[in-house]
Amino acid sequence: MEENPEIEATKSQGQEAKGQGLKANGRIVQEDEIDLIELAKTIWAGRRLIVKITSVFVILGLIIAFTSKVEYEASCKLLPESQEGMKSSLGGLSGLAGLAGINLDMGGAGVLTPELYPEIAKSLPFQLQILKDTLTFENQNIRTTAFHYFKEIDKPTLLGYIAKYTIGLPGLIKSIFTEDAETNEIIQAKDEPIRISKEDWKLIELFKGRINISVDSKSGMIDISVEMPDPLAAASLTEKVVALLTDEVTEYKINKARNNLNFVQASFIDAKKEFETIHLALAKMTDQNRNVSSALAEIELQRIQNEYNVAFEVYKGLASQVEQAKIKLKEEMPVFTVLEPIIVPVEKSNMRKLHILIISILLGAALSALYIIFKNPILGLISDVTKN
Repeated sequence: MEENPEIEATKSQGQEAKGQGLKANGRIVQEDEIDLIELAKTIWAGRRLIVKITSVFVILGLIIAFTSKVEYEASCKLLPESQEGMKSSLGGLSGLAGLAGINLDMGGAGVLTPELYPEIAKSLPFQLQILKDTLTFENQNIRTTAFHYFKEIDKPTLLGYIAKYTIGLPGLIKSIFTEDAETNEIIQAKDEPIRISKEDWKLIELFKGRINISVDSKSGMIDISVEMPDPLAAASLTEKVVALLTDEVTEYKINKARNNLNFVQASFIDAKKEFETIHLALAKMTDQNRNVSSALAEIELQRIQNEYNVAFEVYKGLASQVEQAKIKLKEEMPVFTVLEPIIVPVEKSNMRKLHILIISILLGAALSALYIIFKNPILGLISDVTKN
């Protein structure tokens, strides 16, 4: 059976179009490969310029690194004891308490995982408390707060002066005219928001970068490191950070259990007084009616006896709850094991200098490569614009 000539013509055109599409696709891929090869050739041809520009950036980086301030780093490693382990260790005690009618299952006191510890250290109240603690800077033989040291005593580097009077010149001029309108100290009145000047806020933000807290998600180990321009100040500040952080975590974790203990103890004291009063009244009533045979006296004695029984049950129950609350408070108390103690650093911290050098190399190589790639297209565009 012969096919329709129109159908054969349509098939032929479709095959030709498909072939052309494949060729076109092949040409596009080839052109892309040529573009990438040309790009690589362009960068390779300008390798000497890349080396020169990168060398300039490396020299600038070295100047910045070696004119920057000397820093010392002190560190400490902590391992918080798992609350699960603490609860399981009290399993035997819970069983004994259950035999005595005491229920140790009082619910959790809130979840604060070690992953949230860095956020605690970055909080403004934490930073202000650390900044207001007194430190000893043995190299300069002075004893002052970190806030006063970085605001009044510490001087900027050469690069800092250059940046201050070039990039920061507009802000410096503005501060001359607006100095009276801004607060010059951190003010926190009772039941009012904290007031901080722009200068102090910048100081706090820079100070945050000196404290680094990292947590290993697998082991839970907490690594705390502090950088300061003085070795003794670095070690002392690390101690204060560790103490304040553990206090904050402890306060958060035991707050609910401690409040419950205080409430139960207060109720227990009231119940004890009530029980002792009724007990004394029962004893007096018993002595007074020892040889008396009276229905009225018997009824009064029975009434006081009933009050005594109720008071005793309340007193006994609250005594059990007090012991229960004490056990819960001890259970919720976090325990931190020091794996690596704080040592006054002897060697200077070179991490910042290494970071500056690496950034200088990468920045120089990237900028020089971009210049080589876009130099001719930009010049051609400018030439076309000027001709038109």
